[in-house]
Amino acid sequence: MRDLKEFRKACYEAARRTRGQVTGFVSYEAGQNFDQGEIAYRHRTASVMWTQSWIEGDRREILGIAESPVGWGSMTFVDEPGLLAVLGELLPGFRLYTRSELETPIDLSAPPWVDDYDAKYWRPEHLGDYLFNYWD
Repeated sequence: MRDLKEFRKACYEAARRTRGQVTGFVSYEAGQNFDQGEIAYRHRTASVMWTQSWIEGDRREILGIAESPVGWGSMTFVDEPGLLAVLGELLPGFRLYTRSELETPIDLSAPPWVDDYDAKYWRPEHLGDYLFNYWD
């Protein structure tokens, strides 16, 4: 079960510690597999994206950061080092992905993708497209 309250609380605390300001949240909806917390800084607004993945019956909490606004076909992953560090401290056990990790190309003919129906059907180009997606 998603714990939206914990995610939102962490976004507010991370914004406070990194001198940003939470400007809003976009909740999980049909066709989208993640929630977002938008944090405004002087140089940009970042979306902290949160999703869950079930691997071998074990739930994994996953975070990434993209430029805001995030929408179908318009996701640009970014690194906000201070924000990543604070989120890692506030949400231990969550897997935080960096921009370079999220932009890693996927080889759909190699494990673990070869057996994944969604990956084979939707054909995401990068890991971030697979983890944070707008599939139906």
